[in-house]
Amino acid sequence: YTSTKDFNSFSETKLFLDPGFSVIDAVIVKRASKDYVLVLKDNTRPERNIKVAFADNPLGPWKNISKPFSDNFTEGPAVVKLKDEWLIYYDSYRKKIYEAVATKDFVNFENVTTKVKVPEGHKHGTIVPVKKKVIKRLLKP
Repeated sequence: YTSTKDFNSFSETKLFLDPGFSVIDAVIVKRASKDYVLVLKDNTRPERNIKVAFADNPLGPWKNISKPFSDNFTEGPAVVKLKDEWLIYYDSYRKKIYEAVATKDFVNFENVTTKVKVPEGHKHGTIVPVKKKVIKRLLKP
């Protein structure tokens, strides 16, 4: 990783994470002060699934990497907080569907795929909550 304050000058490149396996599609979630979760794809074969890790700083070090909470052949997690739980959406590319799990603690996960709806053919992306009045304004002719 590298950091910048002005997008003109950048810090020296540093290693962000090396858990001993290939990682892609990582998302950092801040739960509280000095409480961060990294949602990541383990891209090694045969894994290719989604896990979480924990740190007290967004730059790590990341610890306690979980066992996968998704099936194999999943990627592209997007995380959004709704009320007292977090929803993690991800592409289940072998099934050709977008799946979702709910969690309050990033330890226990409930599959809520049948309770959510995303546009058909949706791939990697970020899902964000938007107030109804904003949507109404955007949909006005």
